[in-house]
Amino acid sequence: PGLKAKAKREPRVKLKQLHWIKVNERKVAATIWEKMADEKVPLDLDDIEAQFAAKQIKDIKKTEEEAEGEEDAGTGPRKKKVVILLSANRSQTIGVLLSHLKMPHDEFRKAITSLDVTKLQPNFVAQLLRLLPSDQEVAALQSYTGPKEDLGAAELFFFELLCIPRLKPRLQCFVFILEFNARLHDLSENVEVFSYAVHDIKRCDKLVKVIEIVLAIGNYLNGTGPKGGAYGFKLEFLTKLADTKTADNKSTLLHYLVQYIDKEHPDLIKFPQELSNVEIGAKVSENMVDEISKFKKEIKFIYEEMNRPYYKSHAKTDPCGAVLEKFYHTAYHDMDVLEQNKKDALQMYKELSKSYGEDELKPDEFMTYIHQFSQTFKEAHNENTRKKEEEERIRKRREDFMKQMEQKERNAEARRKARAGPTSAATQPAPKSGAKPDASSDATKPASVSSKGHANAGQGEGEGSGENGKGPAA
Repeated sequence: PGLKAKAKREPRVKLKQLHWIKVNERKVAATIWEKMADEKVPLDLDDIEAQFAAKQIKDIKKTEEEAEGEEDAGTGPRKKKVVILLSANRSQTIGVLLSHLKMPHDEFRKAITSLDVTKLQPNFVAQLLRLLPSDQEVAALQSYTGPKEDLGAAELFFFELLCIPRLKPRLQCFVFILEFNARLHDLSENVEVFSYAVHDIKRCDKLVKVIEIVLAIGNYLNGTGPKGGAYGFKLEFLTKLADTKTADNKSTLLHYLVQYIDKEHPDLIKFPQELSNVEIGAKVSENMVDEISKFKKEIKFIYEEMNRPYYKSHAKTDPCGAVLEKFYHTAYHDMDVLEQNKKDALQMYKELSKSYGEDELKPDEFMTYIHQFSQTFKEAHNENTRKKEEEERIRKRREDFMKQMEQKERNAEARRKARAGPTSAATQPAPKSGAKPDASSDATKPASVSSKGHANAGQGEGEGSGENGKGPAA
């Protein structure tokens, strides 16, 4: 039985809607969504409503351009102009190949017959396999009755090849043997990296907490609408957070999420660092299973080829069968180990995807969503940091500018006061009516002079001063 319908929160204003795909209530059990407590996440509702208020605009239907056809990468089939037995193009191509062959044709034939891995390089044999003569060319070569020495180098080389029994399957086995160790190493490494990526996601509790915050914000934005009250959402939505713009179109929901986490949960901001193997894990998982299946089929082809009646009946003259049998037993063991490691890794992924309610997602899709989200989250954090630093620089420049202006104003005021100082006496206001004329004049005299007597005190005082012998000279 599924969970009961989740309570929906109705915003106070109409907000932009998030177009996520809700996880079915019946599939929530035993997933990360079961323990989500998004309703307890302390959101700043006023800020959300201010940032993501919906505008009344006409619906715009987005259209996707689809490719009408694929361009032809090649130049199309070229008309073959036959020179002797092979076309000019074929002769030239074979000639280029032979320029890298540093041994006589008969020695080369023996190396192919015995699958001698010490004599030939993988690239040469693989290219030779692609250039084998067609049925038409084989018929032309076999019908030739003239002297062989009159033929070109390419025709002579093909004559040597056609003497080798089961040429094409023999070359296919040879190429596989030559490339086996390198391919086994690459496939084993891919399985290992994929396992590391699964472990990274499984152990990253911070990722789950970030997703919980996304769920909380999304449920509030969607309010009582059909997409509100979600227990969870499909992971693909994480890659589309930047599609939801703020009301002023200057930021996005992704940048708001990063800003919120940086402020309220700074310990979560570096969660992408814990997912270092997810990017390469997504890449290798895309073809990992198919490549291993192809590898396994080629080992089976070795087994089928070594059991052909021809090799049984020609065991004494053709060593190829014995070489294939010896190689098969070693390759089968290595393949068995690789197959088991692959099964263990896929089982771990199955448990992980089920815990996220995404058990139907292919490994490469699941990991690509996680990787893209972690990368865009990190980029948004860097952009927010740069914006914050730029705003701080602008504030600092403005503050410095205001200080400079204030200092200039103080300097100008000081200069005005300095210029006004020496002439202050000459610019004193006239005395008020009724005041004694000489009083203001005496007031400007030094205190030593004023203390000897006022000028308007009369001659008696002047004479008295003269009596004391201390009066000023006439």
